[in-house]
Amino acid sequence: MSKRTLNKVTVIRREAIPTLRSVIVDGKEHGLGLHKDFRRDPVLSQFIPDNTRLSMAWVHLEPGETLDAHEHPIETMIVMCAGQGRMFGDVTTELLEGDVVAIPRGCAHGFVGAGTHGYWALSIQFEARGLYERPDDALVSFKDESASQYEELLRRNDQYMEEHKSNAIFRFVESERVNDAAQRGRLIDTIQVWSGYFQKVIMSRMVFGRDERYLALARQHFAGEYGHDENLAASRHGKGTPVWDPLLEACSAWFASKMLSIDDAEKTVLVHLVLEGAATVFHRVAHPIMAKFNETDHFAVHDLADDGHLEMGLEVLKGLSPAAYARCLRIQKEGWDMLNALTARMAELAEAAG
Repeated sequence: MSKRTLNKVTVIRREAIPTLRSVIVDGKEHGLGLHKDFRRDPVLSQFIPDNTRLSMAWVHLEPGETLDAHEHPIETMIVMCAGQGRMFGDVTTELLEGDVVAIPRGCAHGFVGAGTHGYWALSIQFEARGLYERPDDALVSFKDESASQYEELLRRNDQYMEEHKSNAIFRFVESERVNDAAQRGRLIDTIQVWSGYFQKVIMSRMVFGRDERYLALARQHFAGEYGHDENLAASRHGKGTPVWDPLLEACSAWFASKMLSIDDAEKTVLVHLVLEGAATVFHRVAHPIMAKFNETDHFAVHDLADDGHLEMGLEVLKGLSPAAYARCLRIQKEGWDMLNALTARMAELAEAAG
């Protein structure tokens, strides 16, 4: 059929283009967010020449909405038009307005909406047909969903760990304020409070665990962490000063209380990805700084051990159900929010001692 030539300028509103929300590939339904192929609009379908086979579609993901990792048999290009997103798969990176992503055929990639409004982007192909021009024969193959969600859990944790480095506690230990004995001592006093609560976390996790796979991990972790609060107190030779602060207590107690109400996978995320992840990045920075004062070996001990304590929790988090991963992602974010509030309060209390 010949193309109809428009005789006047015509505006096609984005909302007027028909929306595809999911496709079924290999018997499984996969969400696309919002996908609006230009050729599904009758005016644009007539206006775009067939011989170019240029295919374009609006794509949209809400904040937190995920398009699972997948591959295409043709090359594709994504132009970020508005908002923010994150890309994972062969490459993990943030995506901002104006970014252009060139994706060769056969390369794994997935997307997550970010920011306040997610993102709108253009998906462009230069050969064959549009990726989802025929929803019943889409040009896509999805990776194993469980593997994709596991990768997303780790990817987000890497991001949270990187963001944690901007917390006030890092600014404190890297500043001249750490040279003040009173401020430095008060920081260690607050760490002493948290160390006591951390013992409650690992004990409760072991006592209230149900699945033997997770219990074995909890016992292994407990064996490596038990008594560190007492070791910290002993290394200070009675120089510590008790600290009472409602925010410090509330944030610390939150982690212990969660060991009574969440499932074993969520506990693993909270203990290994969040707490040990935060300890890994903090002690890596704090150890060489605090070592020059020769007041406690606490920072050296944890700098050596914490990286391994993060990794020991990874294996049991593979192969979970989509619902379990959703719970893990939720507790992961909550845990990092609480941890950042806790460590920022530690820095405030230390500075107030000057």
